[in-house]
Amino acid sequence: MTFKEKRDHKFKLLFMCYHNLEDIDKTMSNYFDNFPYEEDGENDYINGDKKHKNVAKVIIDEGNAIQNESDKAIFITPTDEQNIEDIKNKVKDIISKTKEIDELISKNLLTWDIKRVGQAELIIIRLAVYEMYYDDSIDVKIAINEAVELAKVYGEDKASKFVNGVLSTIYKNYNNL
Repeated sequence: MTFKEKRDHKFKLLFMCYHNLEDIDKTMSNYFDNFPYEEDGENDYINGDKKHKNVAKVIIDEGNAIQNESDKAIFITPTDEQNIEDIKNKVKDIISKTKEIDELISKNLLTWDIKRVGQAELIIIRLAVYEMYYDDSIDVKIAINEAVELAKVYGEDKASKFVNGVLSTIYKNYNNL
């Protein structure tokens, strides 16, 4: 499993866990036990050894039909237990460090208040800051670049520019901690 795939899983899990902080373990277990896999046919999802297509970004048109807007999203293949455990441990660690990560983000938002940042964007920034400061296996510039890519897929229209700006500011101040 690539770092990109792991990061995508971490983002999705963080998004879910921040909504259910009381039972993080159950949320994570449910995620890995139940995420859909794409079969050969369009919109045929099964649990099995098939690829999972990210279906997180959809729009509802005027006729109330759902249209998938996730063409840029990555495909994720089922993974082994070691990778799943690594992802779960990193998500728990990020959640445990949320207060100090948010303080760092707040210091570098300049004219923004952290409460105004969209949920997807905030989680992407938290994940990147964690990778920049606490995960020695990931280069800082790669963490920033991958966060921008996540923002293009999951964020609002200008989210990637916002995420890049915040993380670049943090990076410039990186040695001042």
